[in-house]
Formats: sequence, structure tokens, C-alpha cells
Amino acid sequence: MSSQISTQSAAAADRDLTFLVIERHRELSAHYDAALSVSAKLDGPEFHAAEEISSQRNHALAEHANVLIRSTPTTIAGVIALTRYVGSLREWELPDDDAWYRVFLGGLADAIDGIAMAQRLARDGD
Repeated sequence: MSSQISTQSAAAADRDLTFLVIERHRELSAHYDAALSVSAKLDGPEFHAAEEISSQRNHALAEHANVLIRSTPTTIAGVIALTRYVGSLREWELPDDDAWYRVFLGGLADAIDGIAMAQRLARDGD
């Protein structure tokens, strides 16, 4: 049964771009974290150069965090993955806007509603 579940998850990932958005956010988080680790070990001009790189990577992460919370999954697997992923993030990986969760939850509700409607239409059409 677990091979069937992983096959279904892989098929869902093929249809739902949310998985790509999550993976990109993971990459940007890792790049920013690595840059911070480097700059923390430096002094003087090297620190300032490394800090500039950290700042650029933080900006990229912040921009993508806004993409992440505005993602609209198209599958239940995408809804679950996005919910679990966002729930696991540290504060610095989330948007700076204190009300980001309103956008996120509204988007999830819309996604679930859309998935349910598509399932009803498919069921009624059979």
C-alpha cells in the first residue's frame, strides 16, 4: 500500500505546482542560512561582503515567501504538503507582514473549495 501512496504523491506532484514552490522555498532558505553562517565567521571587509550576499539572499527568500503563502494547491496532496511545510517554518522564513496567515488561510480555503468542486463535477459527470 505504501508504494501506491508514494506513486499517488508523485502523480500529484506532477499536476500541482505547489510542490515546486515548496522546493524552491527550501532551496532559498538553505542558501540564506548558509550565507548567514559564513558572515558570522568573518570580520572587517570580508564580513561586509558576506553580509551583502546574505542581504541579497534574504531578499530572494522574502519575495518567494510571499509566493509560497499565495500558492493555490490544485490537489489534496498539495494542500497537505503546503500546510505541513508552512507549519514547519521558522519565523525568518515567513513573510514580514504580520497578517500573512490571513492570505495563506484564505488561499487554502479557496484551494480546498476548488478541489471539492472539481471532485463533485467529476463525480456528477460520471
